[in-house]
Amino acid sequence: MFKHILIPTDGSEVAAKAIRAGVRLAAEMGAKVTGVYVQEPRPLHLHSYSFDLEKELGAELERRAHAYGESCVAQVASAAKAAGVDCEPLVEQSERAYEGIVKAAREHGCDAIFMASHARKGLSGAILGSVTHQVLARAGVPVLVFR
Repeated sequence: MFKHILIPTDGSEVAAKAIRAGVRLAAEMGAKVTGVYVQEPRPLHLHSYSFDLEKELGAELERRAHAYGESCVAQVASAAKAAGVDCEPLVEQSERAYEGIVKAAREHGCDAIFMASHARKGLSGAILGSVTHQVLARAGVPVLVFR
């Protein structure tokens, strides 16, 4: 049914469970996967008049954020390798995580997205919003939500 599944990760334990399940699904379908971590920009207040970052510190923060993203998608690649599934690890930059996920699916020809939901409810869910909800609303391909 699916030939290319995008598996987003944020490095959380919930995402790790979704990675394992998504890779199993890909293996059963004979699909390949793309693992994606979306790196959002540093908060703007770190660049404000009262809190100006030194260039070296800013570069170090960027390097560490990218390294963290690489370690997150390495989990997808490792699970895929163990299951005999082709995998492309990808670290994207985007203003919002959901935009990066939808863009990665479109640009890499994915025909499905398999992602975790943190299932935040109540006030925290309303205030924080839901990356999963935003992806569901904007993706042009089926989105499978793992809980």
